[in-house]
Amino acid sequence: EEEREVQCCTVFVKNVNFSTGEEALRKHFSKLGKIKSATIARKQNMRDPAHPLSMGFGFVEFASPALAAKALREHQHSELDGHRLELKLSTRESRGPGSGRRTAKATRQKSAKILVRNVPFEASKNEVKELFRTFGELKTVRLPKKFAVQGEHRGFGFVEFLTKDDAKRAFEALCHSTHLYGRRLVLEWADEGESVEAIRKRTASHFQGLKVPSSKRKAQDMLLAALEDRHAED
Repeated sequence: EEEREVQCCTVFVKNVNFSTGEEALRKHFSKLGKIKSATIARKQNMRDPAHPLSMGFGFVEFASPALAAKALREHQHSELDGHRLELKLSTRESRGPGSGRRTAKATRQKSAKILVRNVPFEASKNEVKELFRTFGELKTVRLPKKFAVQGEHRGFGFVEFLTKDDAKRAFEALCHSTHLYGRRLVLEWADEGESVEAIRKRTASHFQGLKVPSSKRKAQDMLLAALEDRHAED
């Protein structure tokens, strides 16, 4: 089944031991065939900036889709440094219909800019930046603000890298099951021609026909958050 569905060469690897490095990850999968790259996702180490911390996942790019399928078939739940690895295909385009909750939209890459939806309201711009900066140099990170509420963002944002390659690596690594404050982020490739207002209206269209309490903003935000989670699952 995996071989029939796989259409890409990259495998997303979860449950990686925090002490496991790129070389050990590459060696673990190299017995299957030629590997183009093996990368561990990392974040900034505040105590020692020169040594970024592992985020516990990574991805391995094989030379062909057939080798990626072989990895799913033969190395699923294989053990590396005491951890049983969990493998998934790296993009939603390579997964069959109904194969799990949606955390990325099957759109083609148009630029180096990613639209990030379902962002929790308590998340800050710096926290979003920390999540993505491990994959390359960022050009901009923007969380559009609400007009009615001072300082509060709208629940989505834009992350733009300097290069398309870095953006692609970040998208493929984070599109599966990335949580922030308990909410699953939904990634899409940004459409340069779509305005912030259009995105807001597109998100709001999911709430039509629902009566939202107007007396308490907190109740409204809770309902919007619940509906955003449901949208991410549909």
